Amino acid sequence: MAHPRKRIRDAFRARLADSVDGEYRTAAQSRVFASRMAPVSEEELKEDGPAILVYARMEKYNPEKDYGVEGDATYIERELTLVTEAMLLGGDTVDDKLDDIAEQMEAAFEGFVIPGFESARMRLLESDIDVITEQVKRPIGAIGLVWQVIYRTAWRPRATADNLDADMADFLSGK
Repeated sequence: MAHPRKRIRDAFRARLADSVDGEYRTAAQSRVFASRMAPVSEEELKEDGPAILVYARMEKYNPEKDYGVEGDATYIERELTLVTEAMLLGGDTVDDKLDDIAEQMEAAFEGFVIPGFESARMRLLESDIDVITEQVKRPIGAIGLVWQVIYRTAWRPRATADNLDADMADFLSGK
């Protein structure tokens, strides 16, 4: 099974890329990639419009939020920092266009429940806004919405008589 971060990135990508009743949620339409490297050229941005990248920036584990019995951590709380970054060709109205697509991305996640992580909590933390001018023919505007996703995963399987040595099983059963 894929790592939880990959599954969450894929869910965010699908939410932004899928159409609803024939309408896309953002101006990027289906040009949404679950990676920090976009397979999109400057020419494609010019012709097709914006693209969105979905990637993880970092993940923390909260050892004080382990869930289990008598110190046996069966679940661990994770805090994932995830970015949805839109890129578009710059111009006189680059800031307006970046704000427009940021608003579209925010609206796309209203009421969003991450499949497979239904108890996860998510919230928008910040927006990073930039214009890239180096090593490109024309300026490219970028806005990254930084999301916090708090979710739980299994830490390790609990010990049972089925997966212990016979001596340990005897000890635990009081023999």
